[in-house]
Amino acid sequence: MLGTGGDLCLGLVVGYDKMEARLNPRDKSILPRHTGIIGTTGGGKSTTVATLIHRAQQQGIATIVFDVEGEYTHVDKPTDHAAMIEALRRRGQKAEGVKDLHIHHLIGRDSLNPRHRNRRAFSLKFSSLSPYALAEILDMSDAQQERFLKAYDVTKLLMEDFKIYPQTEEERRQVLDVDELSTGYPQMTIDHVLDVVSAYIYSLSDEGKSETRGKSRSTPRKQASLLEDQDEQEAEPDTTAKAPSRGLNLRTEFRSSFGRVMARVMAQSSRHEVSWKALASKLHRLRRLGIFDVGNVDAVDYDSMLAPGRVSVIDLSDTDSPQLNNLVIADILRGLQEAQEARYQSANTQDGSVTPVLIIIEEAHEFLSTHRISQMPVLFEQVAKIAKRGRKRWMGLVFVTQLPQHLPNEVLGLINNFVIHKIADSSVIARMQKTAGSIDESLWNRVSRLAPGQALVSFSNFTRPLMVAVDPAPVKRMLVE
Repeated sequence: MLGTGGDLCLGLVVGYDKMEARLNPRDKSILPRHTGIIGTTGGGKSTTVATLIHRAQQQGIATIVFDVEGEYTHVDKPTDHAAMIEALRRRGQKAEGVKDLHIHHLIGRDSLNPRHRNRRAFSLKFSSLSPYALAEILDMSDAQQERFLKAYDVTKLLMEDFKIYPQTEEERRQVLDVDELSTGYPQMTIDHVLDVVSAYIYSLSDEGKSETRGKSRSTPRKQASLLEDQDEQEAEPDTTAKAPSRGLNLRTEFRSSFGRVMARVMAQSSRHEVSWKALASKLHRLRRLGIFDVGNVDAVDYDSMLAPGRVSVIDLSDTDSPQLNNLVIADILRGLQEAQEARYQSANTQDGSVTPVLIIIEEAHEFLSTHRISQMPVLFEQVAKIAKRGRKRWMGLVFVTQLPQHLPNEVLGLINNFVIHKIADSSVIARMQKTAGSIDESLWNRVSRLAPGQALVSFSNFTRPLMVAVDPAPVKRMLVE
């Protein structure tokens, strides 16, 4: 009658010794409708997450965890926490780790489980990041964003001039389908953009102005005509217009023809050298992180992450930067969504089934806070797109936060399932009460008095919300007191 049947057990319904709160892990109408695990520190959120990871892995769900503190990097081992072991014994369960754990961390950063046999470093591809989302995450001013997008467009033109991309008719057709609100320009690197930004700064310097006046008094229209004439000839290095010995040093293939680069820059001229320098400073800081297009380091293997029953922990404990975390989360979310989309289409073609996917985002308020959403509409649209498509493609999101008051209504509106641990702040309870309107007021009155591990649970398969004592986590967690 309560709709609590299924193969995945969350715990015991409070007040009933034998009634378990369960759900069907293969039902598209439950986990793919997205879940919020909410509560103050010490309320039991981490235990709930660890238990969910263990249960999902047992059910063959591919589980990906964005772990900002490295807390779940040892979940392949059984818990050694005495109180947890005793709680498991009382439930007739045993301590055990998950069977297929893979740990991923950024190149140049450490993991809290450095000796794990399935640990691998990854780098990000600059070409996979939406320029609009990147501008938001780097907190560019309007002027900086305008110049960044101008440099981005000039870089695309130069990549074609230098026959970097596109090179074939097929690639030219692919370029037409690139949605820069979701992804970046194929094969573009941060060095390509920095070369163009540097060229703009040089063109505005006294040396650059003198160099430009000395070579040509062409108008932008004439500069464009010059480029068209060059395109009619075989592309060869420009030996008559090399970069000057000082003032401008290009890193990429663009250095072979300084004249061609400057012609493109002057064809779309700009002003305000100070603003260009501020943009260059942000891009240089990003480049110095050493996380983009590292030659001997692979990008994220999304197909590997989506293997049935695999637990993939993205260990972000050593980044120490919310901006960097947001870059990683945004890029991997997009990659997972595209990979799952391809698998879904393939399964439909072959009349098969797709592997269920569960994505857990720890400290979700750092990624999608009200303040950030107001400044990062493109990033939120990416998450909303994943959330909407995930409901059909069997991709469920789990947002974990101790500060639900920092999550905007747009994010809370994506959530249909709630696991609410103790919340002491009455104003936060009042806001959550408006969000999860199906929960009776008498249950909300108990939220501020919940014991650790207890939660108010509302899932789409339950006929009504229930108070649940969440099962103890059988896996080992770090940071457990």
